[in-house]
Amino acid sequence: MKSLYLILVLILSVQNCSNQIQDKFPAAVKEVYHQHWIGGVQGGGSGTGFYIEFKTKLPETIVLKQLYFRNGLAQANKTSETQYLFNFVGKANWDRRGELEISDVPAPKTINPPYPIKENEAILEYLYKGERKYFKISNVKEKEMLAYPSARPRN
Repeated sequence: MKSLYLILVLILSVQNCSNQIQDKFPAAVKEVYHQHWIGGVQGGGSGTGFYIEFKTKLPETIVLKQLYFRNGLAQANKTSETQYLFNFVGKANWDRRGELEISDVPAPKTINPPYPIKENEAILEYLYKGERKYFKISNVKEKEMLAYPSARPRN
């Protein structure tokens, strides 16, 4: 009976190890940064783009899922062969004149990451050979905010 219990504990320990945070990502990362943006017209919205660029195209064995950053969660969007964008919607610059109902504006949700992180860190959730993994990204650079210009008059 004791040996059965010991085997069960070992199996559970091995399963938990596979979900622990990884200290190295299985592909070479070229650059990681985040950049706040704001629309140049009233009601244009705002947010933060989190960018991860790899040195080469990711192999099919790696699938990026989502990113935890500053109490937010965003899904992976592939923007090029080597770059991925994670978009976090902000609260600033939404239309306050009634053209856009406040209920239509997605409210940012506070999300707790699976592991504790600091202000300049993020956790990337991905699948590697079908297994869910987590990678902690440290020292995330912040680029200068993008303030998009207002639209030209139509006349």
